[in-house]
Amino acid sequence: MHASVDETPARTDRAPRLILFLTVFIDLLGFGIVIPFLPLFAERMGVGAIGVGMVLATYSFMQLLCAPLLGRISDRVGRRPIIMIGLAGSSVGYLLYGAATSFFWLLVSRALHGACAATVSTAQAYIADTTDESDRAQGMGLIGAAFGLGFVLGPAFGGLLGHSSLRTPAFFAAALSVGNLLFAAIALPESHHSRGGVRLAPRVVLGPLLKLPYTLVRSRLRSLFSIAFIFTSAFAALEATFALVASRVYGFGASGVGWLLALAGLLQALAQGYLVGRLARTLGEAWLIRAGAIIMFLGLIAIGDGGPPWLLAVLVSLAAVGYGIASPAVASVISKKTSRQHQGEILGANQSVLSLARIFGPIAGGAAYQFVGAPAPYVIGAISVLLSIILLRPET
Repeated sequence: MHASVDETPARTDRAPRLILFLTVFIDLLGFGIVIPFLPLFAERMGVGAIGVGMVLATYSFMQLLCAPLLGRISDRVGRRPIIMIGLAGSSVGYLLYGAATSFFWLLVSRALHGACAATVSTAQAYIADTTDESDRAQGMGLIGAAFGLGFVLGPAFGGLLGHSSLRTPAFFAAALSVGNLLFAAIALPESHHSRGGVRLAPRVVLGPLLKLPYTLVRSRLRSLFSIAFIFTSAFAALEATFALVASRVYGFGASGVGWLLALAGLLQALAQGYLVGRLARTLGEAWLIRAGAIIMFLGLIAIGDGGPPWLLAVLVSLAAVGYGIASPAVASVISKKTSRQHQGEILGANQSVLSLARIFGPIAGGAAYQFVGAPAPYVIGAISVLLSIILLRPET
């Protein structure tokens, strides 16, 4: 089921990939517009810190559950309908968010958006459909760059829109998603045509979710899933604790923290969108994963030790570039080791791994920061990332 097979080479035309880049970028731009204001928005409803944490965790939890399900359905009915459903659902989620007057509807809106954001793995499967193996890493990097750029630029747009009302960014994001939906409906072609009849019985649809523990722990891809989890957990721990260490250890204010995170996001997007494709053709994905681990190690290992402000900018940039190089390379290897008929399902399982890492990383990083000390989450993350390359098999 998961083995690579000899099949007709995938199409390499660039237009669909550009359309897909814009689709993912605009979707994540809307997400980035809304998410910075969530704690303030929730606070005005009387929702405490635990409630805000639940709302944030719900997004990742729904992504974890829905990514393999939507991936399996896209293997059956095609990528385009799932991407369209995701965009439509995101639009409704933003509208619910903007109109919410209680914790319940806030939770519902984030659950819906998390489920729809699970279509990122379907977008990756679309890339697998439309690239040959030599271009696979570049295509995965393109999706990662769209994801990163949207997330980085979104807060800037949100800051401009949020002065008059905290609901305005949500309604703007909804309008943006509707426009993106119309754009995709007109310009995004189908990339995957199922062989044989379409069967969407509950057993078929729910199969990937029921098999998810086996897929992650027992399949021959488990080492790659483990590497993806370790890298993303370490980076998520950095994101969760970065504002604390930047202000308390290095003396940055809120605006400085924002600029540093924007710099890291832009460098990560540059690494994913530009460097990965070029380096993968020369070095191969396995060496990119190793290089990314080493660069990320150098960035993380000393972040909590303090020093001049410029040093923090250098260290967080190294961590972002290392993650930006390694993450799409792992996804590319997983895709290459998966048959064309199961790209959506297996890349969906990988997306579930990343969602789980984004839940685990901030919790573990925050606990290490609070109970052990400022350097702890970064030292632990750095060592874990470096040791993870032991999991790479010789044939990778």
